[in-house]
Amino acid sequence: MATAMKQLQEEFGAKTVTGVSPLLLGNCTQLSDLSTRALVRLSTVARCRMVYEGETIFAQKARAGRVYLLLDGTIELSRMDASGQKDSYEVIAAYATFGDVVLLGEGRRRYTATAKQDSLIVEVPLQPLQVELESNPPQALAWRGSIMARLHRKEPGQVDTFGWRILGKLSEMFPAA
Repeated sequence: MATAMKQLQEEFGAKTVTGVSPLLLGNCTQLSDLSTRALVRLSTVARCRMVYEGETIFAQKARAGRVYLLLDGTIELSRMDASGQKDSYEVIAAYATFGDVVLLGEGRRRYTATAKQDSLIVEVPLQPLQVELESNPPQALAWRGSIMARLHRKEPGQVDTFGWRILGKLSEMFPAA
């Protein structure tokens, strides 16, 4: 990995790799098909941070402005049900993304993300990520499709709502000629 980082620094200049390593971002399934240049651009705005067991990364109903990649550790997604009881939604494993429902147009978090153990995460700001995805429609469509599949498993009653949002996003990406 050190050799690859040195090559990136020589080709793109030190400033473009001072954030998160583009190679780490490229290990994420949803980002792996982006160009090296796109990964380098995202790496300059992404932030890597340690979260400790029990720490809340974001809360249900909070504004959604980032997408997250878990590098190491375990993150639990949970939410409060209608009766006020905590309902475990999903447990995230390494190199998976979370908080990405925001890519479907959700402005608020649907759940709370909490570290189940000390974990290392990467935070990618939404706006630069959307710029990169807009320039790569197949990647954007694949990622949004995987979000839809996950939602279908976890929240089958919400699929119709998100289906219309996906169609809206597609029409934005591929406007009529």
